[in-house]
Amino acid sequence: SYSTDASAVCCERDYYSMFTFSTDGWPTTDIRKFCQDRPIGTLCGVTDAICASSLCVEGACAESKQSIGESCILDNDCSNNKCGFDAFSSDASGVCCEGGYYSMFTF
Repeated sequence: SYSTDASAVCCERDYYSMFTFSTDGWPTTDIRKFCQDRPIGTLCGVTDAICASSLCVEGACAESKQSIGESCILDNDCSNNKCGFDAFSSDASGVCCEGGYYSMFTF
């Protein structure tokens, strides 16, 4: 499980090596190994590689990607790979966009 408090276990099959950062809550910045073929609901961070479904959506292994109008964190969460904020506001939520989206820097 992609969790800072998960214990190391013997993997049933293979594992996936991934760089994790102390700024994300890990004890140290390091390469960590995560068991693959994890079931739906297992924490997966942002990588599809550890999920049996090959779908990591909003940080957990999922059965399917999010549809247009559903919540998202990253483009990878959406079936059309387009996640954007639903309004120009600091408290706006991420949603899977129907059309395109516009990227800009805010300061």
